[in-house]
Amino acid sequence: MSTVRAAVLPAVGAPLEITDIRVPEPGPGRVRVRLAAAGVCHSDLSLSNGTLRQPVPAVLGHEGSGTVVAVGEGVETVAPGERVVLNWAPACGACHHCAELAEPWLCLHAGAATTVPYAESARGAQLYPGLSVAAFAEETVVPANAVLPLPDGVPLVDAALLGCAVLTGHGAVNHAARVRKGESVAVFGL
Repeated sequence: MSTVRAAVLPAVGAPLEITDIRVPEPGPGRVRVRLAAAGVCHSDLSLSNGTLRQPVPAVLGHEGSGTVVAVGEGVETVAPGERVVLNWAPACGACHHCAELAEPWLCLHAGAATTVPYAESARGAQLYPGLSVAAFAEETVVPANAVLPLPDGVPLVDAALLGCAVLTGHGAVNHAARVRKGESVAVFGL
C-alpha cells in the first residue's frame, strides 16, 4: 500500500476532508493510476449531498486522467507509463444491454465498482470510489476496463474532461436530442 492525499467525503452532507489515504497495489484485472487532472462535475455535488446514492466514506471525482503506475495480473490493455483517461461507467460487454442489445451505455454493471471499497483511511476505515473512479486523489485503483489509453498529443489536463463532460455533451446532442447537420439548437446552462 502507498499513502497518498485525497479529498474524502466522510458522510453525506459533510464537507470534504483533505487527508492521507492508503491505496493498495492493483489486484488481478485492476490498474493503479497517478492522477494528473480531475474535473469537477455537478454529479460530485449530487453524490456529496445525497441526491445520487454513494456509499461513504468515499473519495469523489469521476473525471480524471493520469499515468498508469502499476497493473495487476491479467491486465494487457495498458502498461505502466501509459497516459490514460478514466471511465466512470465502463461497459461490461456481457450483460443483456451490452451483448444482446448493443447498448453499452445502459450496461447493468457499469457502476459495480462504486460499491466495492478500494482504499482505506489512515485510521483503517474502508473507502469507496465515487462513481467507481475516485479521481480526487493523487492516485487511484480502478478496474482495467475503466482506463482508456490516450493518443499522443492529447494533454492530460484537457483529457480529464473526456471522462464525463465532453462525452455527456456529445451524447446529449447526438443521442438524446438527435441534433442533425443543419438544425439549430439553443443551450441553456453550462
